[in-house]
Amino acid sequence: MSSLNGAYLSLLMAIQENPLATVTELVDRVEGSKPTVIKRLSYLKKNKYFNIKALLNLHQMGFDSVEVFLDTSNLKDVERLERVATNHPYTSYRSRCFGSHNGLYMQFRIPIGTRKMVEELIQILTEDGTVTNHRILSMGDEPTIISSMKIDGWNPESMSWKFDWVKWFESEYDPVKPEKPKDPSGAVLQWMTKNDMHILQQLMISAKRSNTDMIQAIKKKGVSITPQTFGRRLRMIDESCVGRYRVGFNPLAFDIITNILITGQGKKKYLRELFSKMSINPIPFESTMRVSESDIFWIVRMPPTHMSSLLSNLHLNLENMAVTIIDYPNSYLYSIWPETLDEENHAWRQDREFMIDQALK
Repeated sequence: MSSLNGAYLSLLMAIQENPLATVTELVDRVEGSKPTVIKRLSYLKKNKYFNIKALLNLHQMGFDSVEVFLDTSNLKDVERLERVATNHPYTSYRSRCFGSHNGLYMQFRIPIGTRKMVEELIQILTEDGTVTNHRILSMGDEPTIISSMKIDGWNPESMSWKFDWVKWFESEYDPVKPEKPKDPSGAVLQWMTKNDMHILQQLMISAKRSNTDMIQAIKKKGVSITPQTFGRRLRMIDESCVGRYRVGFNPLAFDIITNILITGQGKKKYLRELFSKMSINPIPFESTMRVSESDIFWIVRMPPTHMSSLLSNLHLNLENMAVTIIDYPNSYLYSIWPETLDEENHAWRQDREFMIDQALK
């Protein structure tokens, strides 16, 4: 994949600053006429340099995030777990993994209070020999910090990233206190319909599309929504169900081909400093971090040449540090499934047949 020049990078930076910007708004931010910007935008889309997807507001939706490592003894069992992941109604992500754990890494967004269902599913898979060992990484309602890739750190001439890890780790910031949500969890369930779920699903697949395109995609699933209703419900969904819109970039185009998951225990002061740094001045790479009183969970997608600097500092300050490679080519991101909504009772389906038996079919 060829390197992009300054004009294209400027356009990507403008998109990153405002993921849902119109062409007119982008023209105001970058150099070039409207036809030129449209042509550049078309080139970037055609060659899949970026994508824009909605990230859920899990608290508003009434979901809890649970991450698990499922170790296996062979690839055949990994493939079976991948089928389980696809069949499970609340899987959000899965990837093969290697290193501290060899098998499958899975993320679930489950109805709050149903963690025991995940534990029971894992127990069944352990008893039948598919899973040899497992680790659940759920950290309750601890706040999550999500950082995105910052294109302005990319040097197209040298095809490399400019970032000083030593300076970042040594910098000092005022402590940032995590804010707990004020609204009750699951507030959207009072008004959400299955049609709304179809709209939300389309935003998670690809948010940068016209209403007409999304309406047509939903129609192919046998659900008809008028443009007027779609526009009205879209505004409600955007306001209450979407936490943010994330711009994802093609990892091969920007040398972001190393994906690692780091866990460990550290002193409260050190972990809070990391939390503050990521809140005020996040690293220029795509990552997800959660810290509690003594634990850290950090997934980072980064250039391979930067991995040593990150791990060296963490290894100096963490105990029981474990690093697992996330196999990006063998990973899959799942959008929300409309059938998880019990529309009549304003709740998420959470019976055993739905959350366990279906996954094992």
